Amino acid sequence: MENVIANTFKIGSSNDEQTMNVIRRQGPISRVEIAKMTGLTPPTVTNITTKLLDLGLIVEDSIGESSGGRRPLLLKINNLLATVIIIYVRSEQMIGYVIDPEFQIQWEDHRSIKGKKPEEVLEIMMDIIVACQNMAKIPVLAVGVVVRGPVRIRDGVAVFVPNIGWKNAPLKDIIEERIGLPAFIENDVKALSNGEYYYGSVKEASSMILLKVSHGIGGGIIFNGALYRGVNDSAGEVGHTTIDVAGPICSCGNYGCLESLASENALVDMVVKAIKEGQESLIYGLVDGNLSNVTPETIYQAADAKDELAIRMLGKVARYLGIGIANFVNIFNPEIVIIGGGIVRGRQYIEDIVRQIVKDRSFESCSSVLEISFLTTTTENTLKGAADIVFAEITESIWLGQR
Repeated sequence: MENVIANTFKIGSSNDEQTMNVIRRQGPISRVEIAKMTGLTPPTVTNITTKLLDLGLIVEDSIGESSGGRRPLLLKINNLLATVIIIYVRSEQMIGYVIDPEFQIQWEDHRSIKGKKPEEVLEIMMDIIVACQNMAKIPVLAVGVVVRGPVRIRDGVAVFVPNIGWKNAPLKDIIEERIGLPAFIENDVKALSNGEYYYGSVKEASSMILLKVSHGIGGGIIFNGALYRGVNDSAGEVGHTTIDVAGPICSCGNYGCLESLASENALVDMVVKAIKEGQESLIYGLVDGNLSNVTPETIYQAADAKDELAIRMLGKVARYLGIGIANFVNIFNPEIVIIGGGIVRGRQYIEDIVRQIVKDRSFESCSSVLEISFLTTTTENTLKGAADIVFAEITESIWLGQR
């Protein structure tokens, strides 16, 4: 991880900023470890950390273990500096969190958005932000909003949020004008990828692809320790890569996209179609004959009861998912591919198939050292990833920008 962090922070980062971010992400940490991770000389690290201590941005935390000499003094971020508000827009619920620099949740506010119109959801967001501001015991410096669908990061525009109906919503401008705080808008899978990379299971990798396979399929790509966004912030739309030109129509309007073949929505469509064509399944009884009530959970439940159709359709989805991953492996040659989202509920029925398809369809030179793992929880690291992005912006523009 040391070289990864060094490579990450040398790109467009000041020495102060890279040191501050290493302490914030890795602390409590010694000056020797900071020097190794950043590639800075020990005297430079000492000068910078002394400055950061004088500014009150970091604090001395504890005494570390000795590696042969004097026991080192460990440094960490000052968690009393500020808080940020993270708004997590989910399918039927919006949650506001007040989070400190050590990712401790100081306050949270849950509101239902089920059945609400787009403009009503926006007002609920504003209400939550104000409520979080009022409950924060430490000053709030910024707001981060996590949404599904593509986002133009620089403009803070949610291009399309499918579960709400927002289209080209200028959330950043709206929040900054009405609340008076800097705002940052982020896609949920990119936030999760950032959080999983820095704070989750990925400890040594410099490159990673994360796929969140739920109702749709989204992706996050890490290159050289940094989130890759592409020239127009659109990198990671892996669900809309073509797998079968003669495949079913996708929500994007194209045919045969990975999302139309390997998502949970695709799984439901395949199962319902098969039952309508006369194939027997426990699923029909589980929904009392009303196939419009079939959900992914219904299918997983049937698979657990040894239902042949459910297991077969999960295998079909797994094959398409494996083909998609094999393509990404051949193009990007990552160290690790992480699969998360609702599909993980059916892991026992898809894992072996996915692994075999990836092995069969990708170049050995690309897949020989590839690790494929499954992510069982996503909320915590989505929050950490979003908060990390906001705190990184604060570090650059506020804490170090006003010295």
